[in-house]
Amino acid sequence: MKSKATVFAVLTVVAALSRLFPHYPNFTAMGALSFYTAYSSKNIWQSLALMAGTMMATDLVLNNLFYPTGEFVLMYAGSLFTYLGFAAYTLTGYLSKSLKSAALGLIAGSLIFFAISNFGVWISTFSPYPKTGTGLLAAYTAAIPFFAPELLSSFLFSAIAGYAESRVKAAANA
Repeated sequence: MKSKATVFAVLTVVAALSRLFPHYPNFTAMGALSFYTAYSSKNIWQSLALMAGTMMATDLVLNNLFYPTGEFVLMYAGSLFTYLGFAAYTLTGYLSKSLKSAALGLIAGSLIFFAISNFGVWISTFSPYPKTGTGLLAAYTAAIPFFAPELLSSFLFSAIAGYAESRVKAAANA
């Protein structure tokens, strides 16, 4: 059990830092944090709390220190959709029962994240897209280049977390 806590703590720090430091667009460990903690622990509430806490803490820093508007910003306009998208990763991790279903769960989580977060971009009052079917299609089309980095980073960081957990367990049993 201590190995899970250690890996979850490190993954949480990595997820936070991957949002705060310059990175390739959508290439962070947040999807992996959301997915892997639920997959590994089967504790959906703990996973949701880790994801939401990490997002909120990093959003506070990003919104008020990195991109200040002159006013305190707790959450940006599309936060709810981003958080819901990562919650979908948590749900797919929780529902995944095996390594094979985990791979499918990561793909499903990434697709659902894409659908929810980009719907949020389209529906936002700041959206450049018209509130029409064509506008929604344009929003999804413009977001396609950001899909692969999200999916790849979620697979990569989840695989690293799984490997790290197995190594920590092996070291503890040695």
